[in-house]
Amino acid sequence: MCIGEARDDVSISGSNSRMFVSGSCDATARLWDTRAASRAVRTFHGHEGDVNTVRFFPDGNRFGTGSDDGTCRLFDIRTGHQLQVYYQEHGDNEAPHVTSIAFSISGRLLFAGYSNGDCYVWDTLLAKVYGS
Repeated sequence: MCIGEARDDVSISGSNSRMFVSGSCDATARLWDTRAASRAVRTFHGHEGDVNTVRFFPDGNRFGTGSDDGTCRLFDIRTGHQLQVYYQEHGDNEAPHVTSIAFSISGRLLFAGYSNGDCYVWDTLLAKVYGS
């Protein structure tokens, strides 16, 4: 499928055969419907750097993102709202980039890998680090 706009997309995740989300170097994530004619159904804002990784939440109604800005975010595809931001303070140092994310089967935990080799396990409800 041709999505019509030339862009430097960096990550794609599908929830089913007709919906997928893409992360991009313009700091956005976009929801696509394969039945729609080459246009994003919705654009999600909030990051301040490239969106390197995207993953659908287990229920298929939400998705997570990880970015060069050092944050992970959770979005609702039905409302278009950002639900949560996951960010670990790094003092005066620049936050490492988020390079990969995954959810536990229940969705309660978010696993995030960072450019400095760290891995954090986030509680998705409390937005607190569960482990590292």
